[in-house]
Amino acid sequence: MRRPAPMGEACLAPTGPNMTRTSTILLLAIALLAPALSAKEELVTLPPRDSVQLTIYNSEDLTLVREKRTLSFKQGDNRLQFSWSNTLIDPTSVEFRPVEDKDGNLEVSETSYPPESHEMLIWTISCKKEGAYKAEISYFTSGISWSAEYHGIVSDDEAAMDLTGFVTVHNHSGEDYEGASVRLVVGVIHMVERVIDLAQPGHRPKDAPAEDPGLDSQDLRNLAEGLEADSAENGMSRPKEIDKSGLSEYYIYTVEGTETVPNNWSKRLRSFTIAGIPMKTVYHFEPQKFGPLFTKVLEFKNDEEHKLGKEPLPDGVIRLYRSSKDGALSWMGALASKYIAKNDEVKINVGPDPEVTMKEKRKSYRKSDLTFERNGNTRWIAGWTDIEEFEIEIKNFRGRAVEIEIHRSAYGDFDFASNDTFTAEDFQTRKFTFSLAAGNTKKLAFTVTTRQGSNAKK
Repeated sequence: MRRPAPMGEACLAPTGPNMTRTSTILLLAIALLAPALSAKEELVTLPPRDSVQLTIYNSEDLTLVREKRTLSFKQGDNRLQFSWSNTLIDPTSVEFRPVEDKDGNLEVSETSYPPESHEMLIWTISCKKEGAYKAEISYFTSGISWSAEYHGIVSDDEAAMDLTGFVTVHNHSGEDYEGASVRLVVGVIHMVERVIDLAQPGHRPKDAPAEDPGLDSQDLRNLAEGLEADSAENGMSRPKEIDKSGLSEYYIYTVEGTETVPNNWSKRLRSFTIAGIPMKTVYHFEPQKFGPLFTKVLEFKNDEEHKLGKEPLPDGVIRLYRSSKDGALSWMGALASKYIAKNDEVKINVGPDPEVTMKEKRKSYRKSDLTFERNGNTRWIAGWTDIEEFEIEIKNFRGRAVEIEIHRSAYGDFDFASNDTFTAEDFQTRKFTFSLAAGNTKKLAFTVTTRQGSNAKK
């Protein structure tokens, strides 16, 4: 007796006694319609995929797979078998569609699920005219994801950088995808059901909450088609490019050319390289954002002025290296960045710099405007006002001017006074911004008056 076909075995209906079988990824079979595929039927090799496209929705562990094959059909009813054994394919999403069939020779007349297997379906395909036809089989799978990272080479004077973006595709879906075109969707979606759940045997879809119905398979197919961008055919002769197009709050990155993404592998693709992006160095004292130290921050914007801004930048780690005059690279710092919208500013903390220092000291402290309350012979201080005088000294030992930002916060009912120019950043933070010439020192003096207890404004 012939052994059962293993997962991934591809097969065609019997057409002669000398047919053999070979193994590919998906289980497919074409046969003249018969009461059932008997155990005695021979198998033949399935043609390889003409193309396969992966559209990866990262926020929901979801990938739309669209594969095309050229299949031979006989006139009359044919059977096409599809198996998702040992994969994370959502069986509720599998679809068969003829392509380039202008005369309508192919039609799916029936879809059945054999009772002996919970991991396959059989399409009955009615063919009016015998011949070879292109067909697309599409489905959703989980287990495929992508991550982004960016490498910046900063010039020696820190005035510009060359930025290279990379995308790494991780495949743990149980399926190999050979010669796949890869598209990456940036944007948050909400699904009615998770594909990882739908891929489990015996799972049945649940009704989504009425107030938040989410997206179903057809919604996501429509979204993918709306975001679709053509990719130029290209081999590995030059770095991959990314074609980006947008629709509403979703954006898609289409990696140029094709890549083979085997199961349980990760593959890194270069997405873009942009030279000479303008940037600036600003020294910050901003404890709420960069911690308690006076630190150097490299800044640039995702806008056209900085040779960017055509689309958002996906979540990813930005790593910066300094290029010295002799070509050597040294580590500067990194930022685990969230989604960077167009025109957003990117600030990367590269740590303290011994060539630019800041010291703060409290020069005086006193209390005034004491108020008392009495209860019988007991009297206590009910209100008072704290008056604190501070001085900040910044020294620039570098050979060029630097930009400085000092963010100083106070709390409660307070007044902030200084002879130096400052702005109110928010209700509790005041900001000093200035340029400090090479080799110079600057002192900032300010007074914080805080009303406490019953002196504070109600």
